[in-house]
Amino acid sequence: MVGDTMKIHAGKKCSIFVSFLFIFFCPQILATEYTIGLATWSGYPQCVQGFKDALASRGLIEGKQLTFIQGEIGADKILQRRVAEDFKRKNLDLIFSLTTPGTTIIKEVIPTKTPVVFSIVTYPADSGLIESFEYSGNNLVGTSNYVPLSHAIDLLLGVLPATKSVAIFHRKGEPNSKIQTANFYRYFKKNGIKVIDVTAQSIEELTVKAIALANEVDVFVTTTDTLIQSGGEQALINISLTHKIPILSANKKGIEQGATFGVVADFYQLGNMAGKMAAHILLDKALPESIESKLQEPPTYLFNKTSMNKLGINVPEHLSFEIQWTK
Repeated sequence: MVGDTMKIHAGKKCSIFVSFLFIFFCPQILATEYTIGLATWSGYPQCVQGFKDALASRGLIEGKQLTFIQGEIGADKILQRRVAEDFKRKNLDLIFSLTTPGTTIIKEVIPTKTPVVFSIVTYPADSGLIESFEYSGNNLVGTSNYVPLSHAIDLLLGVLPATKSVAIFHRKGEPNSKIQTANFYRYFKKNGIKVIDVTAQSIEELTVKAIALANEVDVFVTTTDTLIQSGGEQALINISLTHKIPILSANKKGIEQGATFGVVADFYQLGNMAGKMAAHILLDKALPESIESKLQEPPTYLFNKTSMNKLGINVPEHLSFEIQWTK
């Protein structure tokens, strides 16, 4: 009887010791599970993939330590408010939010106790989402797709030094591109270039206005807003190639689709940077306000080879920055 009791105690000790080794050497298997809501506006799969890859690099694997809840996709404020309200009811551990209008809705709806990591927000401080890049002052932090406009002006004048007039296209009433257009205007004016500010609320309206201006300006300029990124740039590309007018684009996808050239942020990289912030919040219990929001440094100088050839534009040899090509 005593021998049997000793065997039982020994067995328990062995079991406890094995469990200790299991926990010590395999911590991820017993890691806390987190649930993250994805409020991605119109999609942006490259940015989302970068976000997930960064989390995985910290041991947070989808289907194991992480569950993602994908909000309904659509560039519609009413729809995205429903997504935000649904996330609010679910009491999530963190929300990944994309674009300025989408993140604005999330900020308005989600309780301040829930961390929000954003991306593809061009002017997070100027649009009122955070106090500054260095200190958000709230439960938000993230990455901006802003590229200092001096890069774009230098690129334009380096490639097309004879430019005298441009038309800047953006969605009417969107804070993001309204600020960007105003800043562009100052840079162009400083360089003696005439600017026509073109606002639209739909791709159809954008197309009509662009065709009317095709023979009036030297260059089309696109912004980083939701109308341009959701089909507007493709409409301008068609006009660009038909009327032989180049596009200085602020969007990588736009250049990949056929816009002529531009200085852009890479959405995968922005998502990856945001994912590292999210991991820091979840695993290290960091507060969003203790983390700095960031830009991509350096940005990407990107040219579309097919469009450049169709428009008969050559890249000067004297450019001081490294360029990349897409077909």
